[in-house]
Amino acid sequence: MSEITRSPSHSLSGLLTQKESHEIRKLVATMKQMSETKPASKRIVRTTMHEYEGHNIASWKCTEFLYKKDPCPLPTQARGLFTSGPRSNETIVARGYNKFFNVGEVASTSWPSIEKNTAGPYELTVKENGCLILAAGLDDGKTLLVTSKHSIGVVHAQVGTEWVKRHLGQAGRTLEEFAAFLFENSATAVFELCDDEFEEHILEYTGRSRGLYLHGINRNCAELDTWPSAEVTRVAQEFGFHATKYFTFDSASEGREFADKVRTDHALDGRAIEGFVVRCRTSGGSRPFMFKIKYDEPYLMFREWREATKRILGGSPYRMTYGLTKFYVAWVKQQLKENPREFELYSKQKGIIAARKLFLEHYTQHGGSEAEVYEQLSGQKKTLLVPVATIGCGKTTIAVALSELFGFGHVQNDDIGKKSPRNQFHSQILKQFDDHDFVIADRNNHLSKLRQMLTTSIREELPNCRMVALYWSHEGLSPDKILKKTTARVVQRGEAHQTLTPQRTHKFRSIMNGFVSTLVPVDVEAKDDSLFDDVIELDPMEESAGNLRAVVDALCGMFPEQLKQPSDAEIVKALQSGLDYKPAAAKPEKGKPATGKSTGRKGARMPAYIGFVPIELALNDWLEEVVGALPEASRNACRSLMGTDNCHNGSSHITVAHIAKRKHPHMLAICDGYQEIVDSLPAQEKLVAECVADYVVCNESIMALRVKTISIKGAQNIPSAVIQQPIASTPSSASPAVAADGKVLLASVNSIPHITLAHTANAKAAQSNDLLQRVFGPNNEDCPLECPSGWTVIPVTLSFKAKLQPFY
Repeated sequence: MSEITRSPSHSLSGLLTQKESHEIRKLVATMKQMSETKPASKRIVRTTMHEYEGHNIASWKCTEFLYKKDPCPLPTQARGLFTSGPRSNETIVARGYNKFFNVGEVASTSWPSIEKNTAGPYELTVKENGCLILAAGLDDGKTLLVTSKHSIGVVHAQVGTEWVKRHLGQAGRTLEEFAAFLFENSATAVFELCDDEFEEHILEYTGRSRGLYLHGINRNCAELDTWPSAEVTRVAQEFGFHATKYFTFDSASEGREFADKVRTDHALDGRAIEGFVVRCRTSGGSRPFMFKIKYDEPYLMFREWREATKRILGGSPYRMTYGLTKFYVAWVKQQLKENPREFELYSKQKGIIAARKLFLEHYTQHGGSEAEVYEQLSGQKKTLLVPVATIGCGKTTIAVALSELFGFGHVQNDDIGKKSPRNQFHSQILKQFDDHDFVIADRNNHLSKLRQMLTTSIREELPNCRMVALYWSHEGLSPDKILKKTTARVVQRGEAHQTLTPQRTHKFRSIMNGFVSTLVPVDVEAKDDSLFDDVIELDPMEESAGNLRAVVDALCGMFPEQLKQPSDAEIVKALQSGLDYKPAAAKPEKGKPATGKSTGRKGARMPAYIGFVPIELALNDWLEEVVGALPEASRNACRSLMGTDNCHNGSSHITVAHIAKRKHPHMLAICDGYQEIVDSLPAQEKLVAECVADYVVCNESIMALRVKTISIKGAQNIPSAVIQQPIASTPSSASPAVAADGKVLLASVNSIPHITLAHTANAKAAQSNDLLQRVFGPNNEDCPLECPSGWTVIPVTLSFKAKLQPFY
């Protein structure tokens, strides 16, 4: 054991106690139970299994936005949690910090709350600008485990491992010694990997500043227990890692004063920093409490430049919230014409800092000053409010009330005509911005693609427009419960709606069920929702009075210079205006379809497409495991396509009918057959098929999963047009429609049924058809006919169930 091993009497030292082991087993049991919630789309805890040096290690990941909820519904707030061992005695082998927030980001990190509810000492550790790496000991300290935040074996963990070896070698220490030290202290080392030769962020790390910065050491127990910075620094010095600089203060006010001075100076000891991570304890010293102090200026502007450059390279819209950004963007576009090679590796995190330095040099040479860079403030003045909800949640009531309170612009999608409705909706929103700083895009926006098209369209015309989602989250609520509540509201409002009413809309409950079952949660980390700046989470079960107050409080907190907090009486009056609202738009005649195109059946609505949606399948986790087993070159190519800069199908599905295919007679029969199934099934009932997939194929722009068979048992009440052929029977000209085992194959309008897994911004999901036909031929051969150079064809074995679902 190292000479710096802590005394066994210290609460963080030594092997786990019996009580700690019991708490870990309880936590793991709870997390396993929550990770098996059905359907999989409702899981807020997910797990991925990894094989590492003969160990089966589980990585746990929780739904990100739930960390902010108070009280937090998650079983742990640890970000980066790995467990291993027999089911009866599973233990934590590596543990990151609990999720912590910036000052003012949540109620508990406001300065008044910090000063009232925490106690010193306050340790301000420099916030280095890299990626998280964890290290821990396995095999009684004989093996060192190195992970990224949530994964094992990925490129970040591999680079982290190489840096651990390099640091230890320079200090004359070995992997085994470091592993033994961590194992004997039941601890995880928390590093920040900063290496511009591997991956650039915002701050610069070159030469001797590259490497691993030891930021903390955590005990591998259920509750966060993190070592004091003085001892962390001693460990860093002993094993040769970069030590993270820290400062200690007795009071929160002293720490705040010091941090404010560094903010004013724009540097610490002559070096720009991103901010500080603060360690302290809750009042009474009962448990650790952590928060961060981030310096938004100019780092948010530099980050905006980085993202704008990536989007320009990808042909996507970008945001310009800082005055200097427009000069930077003009410079980048000129550079792309004159020196395009300088940006060839930009999307791979290379050349980011060099481009920024070149621009700032150009800027100062043409009359600008370095001081102006630190004086730049976000220039956002226009704000788009985007409801994300389903029918009957109270979107329009809230929108009308907000318009009454603050004079917001309000565009209702239900007022839009049938000719080019999406373009009309977008153009009317832009027109409202001529006279309003805030505009509400009143539509369900329940699909991520709808949100992406909306925010992209507005951002193209108003690059500095701020996007705020008003998100009626369905997380943790059963569809039946939501439908019961929302249908009651629709019945109560009666005919006071432009389109969907109980008397004039055939099967209105079925239509509402379609929206509930297809809602894609807001995820600002995903490509489609990446343009959202803020999310205000609301409750579909809450009445409009509660949700209105939540929106008003959140908006007034976000925009204190533009919005004044209204009185209770003003809120009550505005709410009543929303509740009394009656649309002025003409209503369709009784018996006519409410929206969309007629299918020829009274009151029915034509979906854009119909597909089978996987159930009880964590598709992203499965794909991560598949790709993780590939050779390095193929693995990196696939992961590049799976990255957050690219598009992912928010609702993964196998398209079997599509409105664009209806002009072909054979395809029309298939489309009508599936439409007949959708119309005939009760709202709560779904046609469930068994699916088998056998290949993942990807090139530089798109990735797809081939679905070899879609089958059901029995064909009663199934239109013959959607039945393809028997699954198990001897081929003959007179093969029966139903096989001996009662299973039949279902047809699809696509010659090769598939799920689009990911694609670049410049590609379209429909290109999956061309991709798969290139590999398997127009007749969908059993085995690949060719694998073009640079493409990846991965044989897989995947069986899953999927439910038939219309997409409107």
